[in-house]
Formats: sequence, structure tokens, C-alpha cells
Amino acid sequence: MTTTSPIPARRPGEPWEPALSVRQVLGLERVRAGQPEVVAGAHRLDRPVRWVHVAEAADVGVMLSGGEMVLTTGVLLAGDEDRQSEYVRSLDRAEAAAVVLGLGRAFPTPPDVMRRAAERCGLPMVVLHRPFPFAELTEEVQSRLLRRKFAAVSLSEAVRTELTGLITAGAPVQRLLDEVARHAGCPVVVTNLAHRVLGTAGERAAVDDVLRDWERIARQAGAASADGWIRAELSCRGERWGRLVLCGFRGERAAGRLLADRAAEGLVLHRMLAGDGTHGQGTGGHGGPGGSGDSWDSWEEQSARSLLTDLVTGAVPARQLLPRAR
Repeated sequence: MTTTSPIPARRPGEPWEPALSVRQVLGLERVRAGQPEVVAGAHRLDRPVRWVHVAEAADVGVMLSGGEMVLTTGVLLAGDEDRQSEYVRSLDRAEAAAVVLGLGRAFPTPPDVMRRAAERCGLPMVVLHRPFPFAELTEEVQSRLLRRKFAAVSLSEAVRTELTGLITAGAPVQRLLDEVARHAGCPVVVTNLAHRVLGTAGERAAVDDVLRDWERIARQAGAASADGWIRAELSCRGERWGRLVLCGFRGERAAGRLLADRAAEGLVLHRMLAGDGTHGQGTGGHGGPGGSGDSWDSWEEQSARSLLTDLVTGAVPARQLLPRAR
């Protein structure tokens, strides 16, 4: 008995994504016209699709480099179960994103051998119940991928330009963090190597939620599998001195990685210039480690003064100040 699964709902789109997931490809209007059905590997639909490739040969894996969604009619696989099984295993070895089989020409129904092999491998297998021009799918996906890559480059340059402009204009480091938080849509935290918070940005309530349980959050941010917690190391002249963390980033991880890296570049540049005395924030030296460190000490002191000011003036309820005090 063949077990099938409906296509799960797509996740909400983000400002830009450098790749499409299998789930997103299956949600495209052109693809839905072919009545796609996931028959195996439904739990792996969030795999990124790097490219779309039409292939019939049983040893298709030798033509792939990973991340491809492979389209096939199965004309060279019909009647040979060993070849069908090897076809799927070859895709799995090549780390293909998924395989899409158009029913009708070779298989009237989903071939059970291929389905079982795909399920064992954890490879998403999709069948199209209606005739579908593979060229249309290839054109649609490739054009979307190219647009996303262009958008990624544009965003990267925009963030770098904005941060560089703020730095050269003498903006305080808090202004840089605010700009990063605006792009990220989540709290941004900068810490030293001991996880001590040096600065934050983002919606105050969300930042307070993060700070309220910061010790656990810091451990989670360091976990490779942490969903939405993205960090970038801060280093200057070969020496690490801190970390920048996007806390609960909801977009594509690659987008978060890009933002974190660009933010880290900006903070390092700001620190170097502050150490050279160009921003007037620090009290030490002309470019040495002590000078750049002093600029961040003064920033930390400014955060403490801001906390005390909010407490004295009553601008913020005292209960909301507790996470910041901690």
C-alpha cells in the first residue's frame, strides 16, 4: 500500500531569500498546475534548491554537484526495478534536493520501488499527476533563483554602505546596531567573549525578553542547531574580542548570516576608528588595544546611565528595567 502526503503549507516569505526550498518550488503556480503530490520524504521539504536539472540516466548522480531538484519522466527506468532503485540512491549520494517524476509516459502511478527507496534515503520524491512542461518549471525556478541572488548582493551592499556611511559620519555604535536590528527584524545583542552584554538593539520589549534569560539564550546562540540564533565573531588584528548575535531571526538563515557578517564588519571598523580617536568616545590611546577597548567600556557605561535615567524619571516601568539591570 502506497502512503502519500499532501504538500504542507508554505511558510511566509521573507524580504529576500538566496535559494528556494523544495516546499516553495512546489507552491509555485506553474508547478501546482501539474498537481504535484509528495510521496516520500515529506519531512525534508525545507531543503534548499540550488538548481533544477532534467535527467533520465540511472547514474544521474555523476552529473550533479548537490542541491539540484531533478526532473524525470522515468522513460529509461520503466520495467527495471534495480535501475529505479539505483536512480534514487544515485540522487541521494549526490545530495540532490528532491526528485520530481512526471506520471503518464512511463509510470501511470507512483512506482513503489522508487518511493520506498526515496523514503529510506530521506529524499523528497514528488509526482506530477498532470502533464507538465519541464522547461517551464526550469525557467521559473532559475529566474527566481537569479533574482534572489541579485537581491542578496544588493542587500549586502546596501547594509555595508549604510553602516559605512554612519561610521564615517561619526555616528555612535548604538546607531549602527539600531540599523542592523531594523534590517533583521529581531533583537541584536553584542557581547564580549565571556557573554557579558555590551550593547543591544531592537524593539525594547523583545530585547527585554532576551535579556531576562540571557544565560540560556547565550548557550542557545552558540549551538549549531539553534533555530534563528545567528552569531558572528568580532575580531580585530587577528584577535577575537566579542560576538554579535541575531536573537530569533525569522528569515532565511543565509540572509541572517549575511546581515550578521555585515554588522560584524561595521562594528569592527567602528572599533578600530574609535581606537584611533576619530570618534571621541574612548579615553585611551591612538589605535592600541587599550584605546579600542575604552570606547566599548564607555558605551557600556552609557547603557548603565541610560538605565538609571529611565529608572529615576519613571519613563519605563521598573519591572521592565529588571532584565536590563541584570
